[in-house]
Amino acid sequence: MLQVDERFEVAAPRAEVFRQWTAFEQFPRWMMGIESVYLETQVRMRWRVSIAGVEPTFYAVITEYEPDERIAWMSVDQATMGWWVDLEELEPDRTLVTLRVIWSPRGDAPWLTGAPELDERTIRCDLQRFRALVEGALARAA
Repeated sequence: MLQVDERFEVAAPRAEVFRQWTAFEQFPRWMMGIESVYLETQVRMRWRVSIAGVEPTFYAVITEYEPDERIAWMSVDQATMGWWVDLEELEPDRTLVTLRVIWSPRGDAPWLTGAPELDERTIRCDLQRFRALVEGALARAA
């Protein structure tokens, strides 16, 4: 099982950071191995991935949703995949992101040759791309 706990600041308003965390269709832009995330209902997501040891399609449900403050989701048909994201306004244009990721792929899932593995380094790199995406979008909008 893999667990990553991370805290980082984003130079953006909390509402904008939350908007990006709930723009699931944009996840492939910054998450390695994610092909698509589709919100089927207000709480159910379908993920398509190319990650070693993970079924190519799985479902997750949003378990917590507090606008501009917290979002969390868990897989429903994989062993365990969970994300918890908390946002704290430090200043009007600065947000602290506190995040926990738990990942425990099933042992019987197919192993795709050449597919990236999900590890701590990959997740931390994904989070850096997330920050760059949010801050870059704000810079372009200004």
